[in-house]
Amino acid sequence: ASGRCAAESDDELSECEYETYESSTPEVMLSVRPSTIAGAGEGLFLASQTCDAGTKLLCEEGRVIKRPEAKKLLNDPGWKHANPVIQLNKNQFLDIRALRMYKANHATVLSGRNNIEIVRTGEGRIEVVALRNIYEDEELFWEYAPTWQPHSEV
Repeated sequence: ASGRCAAESDDELSECEYETYESSTPEVMLSVRPSTIAGAGEGLFLASQTCDAGTKLLCEEGRVIKRPEAKKLLNDPGWKHANPVIQLNKNQFLDIRALRMYKANHATVLSGRNNIEIVRTGEGRIEVVALRNIYEDEELFWEYAPTWQPHSEV
């Protein structure tokens, strides 16, 4: 999806440091930039003004894969600790590597940093929804699973 940085004119767009794009709600802009969590790589941030609790930030469709493919992916050295799938049921997983929401990092519910949730709305379709008001330049966090720990804020 295309998007705009917080620039005053088109001439300033080339000066933007981070990828920015529109979300599913036209007035909401998201950006990918270095995470606030040390060692976590990139994170997904709200690049526009405050959005209210309940706002749909993204609607995306991922590829549904079977357990053997998910297991192979989870054991691949390049993805082993990257959590590239969401388990849908006992035998189905959603490959999220190509989705923008993949850049949102993990935080436990108990950390108080969780500000989005992932809602399944179809076979491979998910929505990213604000759990509370989220402010401009705030990093987006969701709980991958209660026991998932690498690069998390506890």
